[in-house]
Amino acid sequence: MKYWTLITFLLAYVNFFAQPNNAEIEEKDGKKYYIHFVQAGNSLWGIHNLYNVNVDDIVAVNPGVENGVQEGQKLLIPVFEKNTSLNPPVIMTTEVKHIVKSQETLYGISKKYGISIEKIIASNPGTEKGVKIGQELIIPSVDSSKIITSIPIPNKNVIISFSDTIILHVVLAHETLYSISKRFMVPVVDLQSVNDLTNSKIKPGDVIKIPIKKEKIQKVEIREVKANKIENRGDQVRVINKTKTEYSIVILLPFFLDKGNGYVESVSDLATQFYMGAQLAIDSLDKLGLNSKVYVFDSQNDSVTIKTVLSQIESESVDLVIGPLFPDKMNIVARWCKAHEVQFICPVSPNSEILKGNPYVYAAIPSDITLMEGAAKYILTNTNKTQIVLVKPTNTKDLLLYDSFRTSFLNSPVISSGIRPKLIETNLQDFKTYIRKDGNTLFIMPTIDEITANLFMNTLAASSKNLNGSISVFGTKEWLNFDKINGTNKNKFNLHFASPNDFNYSYSSTKKILKKYRKAYGADMPKMAVQGFDVILYFSSKYLLDKEPSAGIMSDIKMVQKGEGNGFENNNCYILKQEDFEIIKLAETYE
Repeated sequence: MKYWTLITFLLAYVNFFAQPNNAEIEEKDGKKYYIHFVQAGNSLWGIHNLYNVNVDDIVAVNPGVENGVQEGQKLLIPVFEKNTSLNPPVIMTTEVKHIVKSQETLYGISKKYGISIEKIIASNPGTEKGVKIGQELIIPSVDSSKIITSIPIPNKNVIISFSDTIILHVVLAHETLYSISKRFMVPVVDLQSVNDLTNSKIKPGDVIKIPIKKEKIQKVEIREVKANKIENRGDQVRVINKTKTEYSIVILLPFFLDKGNGYVESVSDLATQFYMGAQLAIDSLDKLGLNSKVYVFDSQNDSVTIKTVLSQIESESVDLVIGPLFPDKMNIVARWCKAHEVQFICPVSPNSEILKGNPYVYAAIPSDITLMEGAAKYILTNTNKTQIVLVKPTNTKDLLLYDSFRTSFLNSPVISSGIRPKLIETNLQDFKTYIRKDGNTLFIMPTIDEITANLFMNTLAASSKNLNGSISVFGTKEWLNFDKINGTNKNKFNLHFASPNDFNYSYSSTKKILKKYRKAYGADMPKMAVQGFDVILYFSSKYLLDKEPSAGIMSDIKMVQKGEGNGFENNNCYILKQEDFEIIKLAETYE
């Protein structure tokens, strides 16, 4: 069972449909029932709201509805007169005070408490013009039942749950916004909000988003309750809660829903892609038995927003926090997770300093230093009778990569021949003196600076025009996106590099997930969506389901603790090569 909640605040569904007075009534076994014929677009959640009848009561008198409702299906809806409900709901209303938080709107607050905007305005004159951060609002007649999204059926080993989802609907010639709202049991105001409509005008062919509640009824296996224990699994030490039947996952992504300060369209797109891939992974984990709530927050690129989100989940029993995507904001989350003993997953490469002294941090992407160490180990064990030349860069960041490669090459064990190849060390000014007429040379140029990389490749091309053999170059993953480097030179010198992933549409595993993505979203699956899928699938499988994950679509994650008391990092990398203008995989490196 899963819940997807996309929030700047948590959403709750509101009952907008009154019980119909003209519905046909049938009497059976001395009890009265409304007769409802399911129309296309109807859902169990919508029917429950339409008749104002508990979901468990509908299920109790309609065997088979746990498999979903079907168009044309006849349902009996109990008619409850005063104090005659099978399970009479206890509705408690109270007046509460709400302090407006960052990004909250009047519409969102009305959703949160399950009352109309008009009632909030009536109790808070002036709010019709909008609300401000820190403003105190009086929320009248709050019905706590309106925020329940999981309803256990008394004396039955099943749980009914509802997850938010969006479907796309193409408007037909005869349809109006009102008729669509009735068909899908979604209020017109919700349709207007999610589609940014200022009125009810739509035309045939328009594609509109329809927010619906997707129901799921799951059998619950009753097991013996076991005590918690500490389990040491080599790569981690953590508390395993054997009594827990549901896990909470928090995802922080910079959607920039309000397109405010710091908004960058490309960043917002990446966040959306990651979310879409993550949702596919949760669907897969759901089938494996993961029972989870997934809360998705718009973290933007703002420290205050992130801190506000963390304060909102203080009271929640959070198991995993994933994100944000900005490395300079990860420290805030890392400190919070350490204080609350929650595992923090960095979905993109963080500053390595974040791992120091914090065993709750997990870096899903190997750092550039780890990638250079992987490149050194690959060259050490796979290069035979080739001159190996390491070129020393000049800027500080590149020198860290240079030192990492050099140290790993000189100190890692030689597995194959047992004889350590000679490593020639030179600089940008003198490296061309090591170009041999027969070629047969491998140059390592550890730089992430485009100007430096371009200078090196141009000098190499100019100095090696009349060679009989071949020359290969080992650069970094950034070189693939360096437009200044001539593409022909990348191909001519067999550009090699260590990469944190291997994304290839020709792989059978990629084709399989691509089909699912196309079916779900009607588009090809971008790399960031694959990252979202791999990260959620791996960490949820390993740390929540307690199952060893198989290799991901583009990342085979292998977590290693970076020293006692420190965090963990994915230590696996791929050695890729450009050949005939295609990128091919040569090997994986892992210890």
